[in-house]
Amino acid sequence: MPSGTHVRLPLLLTDDVQFPCTRVRLPLAGALLCDLLVLPPDERWLGVVLARQPGASPTGTASRLLELEPDGDGARVVLLGAHRFALAEAPADAERAAAAPAASYPTALVRLLPEPPLDEHAPLLRTLREELASRLEEAIEVLGEAMPLARGTLQRLVEAPFEELVNRAAAALDVPPLRKVELLTLPLFDRAAEVAGILRSRTKLVELLRPYRHLMVAAEQN
Repeated sequence: MPSGTHVRLPLLLTDDVQFPCTRVRLPLAGALLCDLLVLPPDERWLGVVLARQPGASPTGTASRLLELEPDGDGARVVLLGAHRFALAEAPADAERAAAAPAASYPTALVRLLPEPPLDEHAPLLRTLREELASRLEEAIEVLGEAMPLARGTLQRLVEAPFEELVNRAAAALDVPPLRKVELLTLPLFDRAAEVAGILRSRTKLVELLRPYRHLMVAAEQN
């Protein structure tokens, strides 16, 4: 990752939100793909941001290209999220820079948002970790396929660094992309508490509706 608190990154506008510590597979083609591939592997950085009308979300994730699979005229690439960032210039400014002859994709100056140093043994962190892990396990049991996180993955995440647990849980939520942007904007501890709260509300709602499930099935069959 380029050093400093402010860096200029090429932007990849997507229809979903990537969090740090997560991997996504996305299509990539054209000049951006070519420009990344001529760089050394550890310098293939780009900013993944949610596309909005107009422009892009003000918060995104700096990600590194790990793998690519040829796909027609372009490729599907695996991106590893690393750092949150906030756009340091207005999207319109980024679009004007992208309109220059030297680039056919948007770029922007971004301000990196580092997470605070963590003491994995601190009582508050342990409490939040246990709460989030418990809510994830409950959600997997109650929500089923609506919670795209396997039990084996959860077992591994329970032992993973706290940041990875929080961000993998946030990425798995079935919420609108703009809600995920809000989560990405929050500091890590607040993000963990918010994700646990969303999971708690979702599982509680499903449990409340369970006695009426047969009525919904009958209505679908009529």
